[in-house]
Amino acid sequence: MSGLKFAVTAGRNSGLQWQARAWAQGFGVPYLRRGHSGSLDELYEKYGLDALLVATKLGPHVFTQEGRFFFHPSMADLRLKHIAAGESDHLIEALALKPGAKVLDCTLGLASDALVASYAVGAAGKVVGVEASPLLAFTVARGLQQYATGKADVDAAMRRIKVIHAKAEDYLKILPPDSFDAVYFDPMFRFGVKTSANMKPLRPIAYEKEVSAEVLELALKIAPRVVIKERGEDFLRSLGCTELQGGRYSRVKYGIIRR
Repeated sequence: MSGLKFAVTAGRNSGLQWQARAWAQGFGVPYLRRGHSGSLDELYEKYGLDALLVATKLGPHVFTQEGRFFFHPSMADLRLKHIAAGESDHLIEALALKPGAKVLDCTLGLASDALVASYAVGAAGKVVGVEASPLLAFTVARGLQQYATGKADVDAAMRRIKVIHAKAEDYLKILPPDSFDAVYFDPMFRFGVKTSANMKPLRPIAYEKEVSAEVLELALKIAPRVVIKERGEDFLRSLGCTELQGGRYSRVKYGIIRR
């Protein structure tokens, strides 16, 4: 992600120029004044950017050529309602999650799966999410700490997730053996996102790298169970997955590798 070119600005009439300047200083990137008429499109084009980080009253927003992204737990909301009603969830089953379990999500993304995992393992458990994209890690980390759903148990599950900005392969190398009970991968952009308006803005800022045998070997030292979310069964089996979880009619499958 070192080649990602972005800058920081503030929402018009937000009064958050001070916040935008602080973020820009923290990232070591330019702060751009909006002025009274400057649009995000104009700034984006003028400075040849890949993305703009915008300070708003609702938290950080990321603007790319594909649209605008901001944190929202909506993708996990329906799943959590079903789980609270006692229904099963394929991710929870694949990761074999129980209260108190420790989970490392190596591809945090929008944190939807991490939120489900955090809810499942409870206050005695631990969920760490690793995200290689600096803008995605920054936006999601703040969203997890600040967003309020009005549901105490869901908000508590969000607050418990620890976000690490790093490449998964680098972070795995510094962890001691058996640090977690399970390690999870969801290769976000192996398949198109044409049908997902929420995902499209992420493509220009995402870190895209295949799950490799080398990374899986590192993960198996950290935990006795590794789970990969995919759509292609052949791909999962090529990585060494000996078990598959998922609904009979679902395109999404969870491949499981045990140490």
